[in-house]
Amino acid sequence: MPILENHPLSPELPIVPLHIFGSPYPPSPTTHLTPLTPALSTTPIHTYASATPSTATLACNASAKAFTIWKKTAPSYRRELLLKAVEVLQRRGDEISASQVKETCCAEAFAKINLKGGIEGVREIAAATAEIRGTVSQRGVVPGSEGREGEGLTIVVKEAIGVVLVIAPWNGAVILPLRALSQALAAGCTIVFKASELCPRTHTILVECFEEAGIPPGVINVVQARREDAAPVVEAIISHPAVRKVDFIGSAAVGSQIGQVCAKHLKPILMELGGKGPALVLDDADLEKAAKMCAMGAVANHGQLCFSTERIIIHEAVYDQFLALLSAVMQRLPGPAVGNAVSKQSVTHALDVLKDAETLGAKFIVGGTDCASDVSLKPTIVEGVTREMRIFDEETFGPSVSVYKAENDDEAVRMANDSKYGLNAAVHSKSWEHAYTIASQLEYGQVHINNMTLMDSPGQPIQGIKGSGWGQSNSIWGINEFLIEKTVMFHSSQGGFPFGP
Repeated sequence: MPILENHPLSPELPIVPLHIFGSPYPPSPTTHLTPLTPALSTTPIHTYASATPSTATLACNASAKAFTIWKKTAPSYRRELLLKAVEVLQRRGDEISASQVKETCCAEAFAKINLKGGIEGVREIAAATAEIRGTVSQRGVVPGSEGREGEGLTIVVKEAIGVVLVIAPWNGAVILPLRALSQALAAGCTIVFKASELCPRTHTILVECFEEAGIPPGVINVVQARREDAAPVVEAIISHPAVRKVDFIGSAAVGSQIGQVCAKHLKPILMELGGKGPALVLDDADLEKAAKMCAMGAVANHGQLCFSTERIIIHEAVYDQFLALLSAVMQRLPGPAVGNAVSKQSVTHALDVLKDAETLGAKFIVGGTDCASDVSLKPTIVEGVTREMRIFDEETFGPSVSVYKAENDDEAVRMANDSKYGLNAAVHSKSWEHAYTIASQLEYGQVHINNMTLMDSPGQPIQGIKGSGWGQSNSIWGINEFLIEKTVMFHSSQGGFPFGP
């Protein structure tokens, strides 16, 4: 899926095209070519072809055609191709990371971690294909049943659900689409991949890697769209009769809109949405370690992660000591650890949330609304947050964190659960028993003990609850999201209809 250089429609800027049935879809004079200018660039780096409902339908048709063959492949064959994809991803790793840095302005170290985590996830999903298996059970006669069922066998077969729409974001531009694509592929599904308009080249390189590994043409088709085109394009895909499920990773606001479209067309959806991740620092925590974990969890990728540490709830017995340690860590964080915002609009949003808090009485212990640059905020600690402030339960998507004092463990748990979100949390304590007691009371899909809220293990399920989505990802749990179970019953001749002669 090469980028189009020196194209007559864009002689000065390369074009990131749509990709349908294994080939770049040629743009026409009516194609909207949208320049992409990253936050750290003063000029566009390339343009991308924006899809329309008609081109999106072509992508769906290609996926539907490929599904007739791909669904019949053995799980072992799909595993082999996914492991080959791992090799290609490793070989092209520098290219992938460089593209992510160029398009999203993230730190180079973050891009490399993103790639490493993504590759580990693909490898784990490949291994989990060995767990795709049905069941066979024997039935017997139930005395007094009058032969309603009789003897026989029941086979439960697992089959791919169909064509899947994958919508992946820019902020985890490698790890998140690799996970989503691999899960669906492992299940035997074909894919229409809506790449992010903020990193279309990075996302298309990932698909190139899968195809270079041997994934057949049409199994993954790629579209991207301008924001003003996104809604009709997404609805055209969801409404297509061959599309049977959606995997959406993104904000709760957009997830709600897409969920409504899925409901309209009776299509199931796997969603991983936003978070307001709390870290609970208990009175027996290793405060120095907790301060480092909380600081990095708050600022990594400029705070632009759904798993970011947005709140720190601290036991009053260690509040002052911990806050001093946290402040020191936040103030000495190097710029590369924080990274940059993806756009000036992202900076504006984060600033607006902080200014709202300040206006309503919150104070900044570290940082504030003075920007380090046009596309970078200073690491910020906010104290005195109250419920009427936007920052109370709205994602800032900036390198800031709110701190709260809890009188005891019960209050800490209550404060942590006082959110519409339920994606991820962390608990810091030297006692595993103490930490687990608290973790078991938290209304979050993942709870990390003595680590960042950002952690994700590819061999364990990940899911959001409450307003953070539903369904599971990673390994066999993610694969199962794209499988249906078909029951086939073999009846003996002794079975009969209970209401007739």
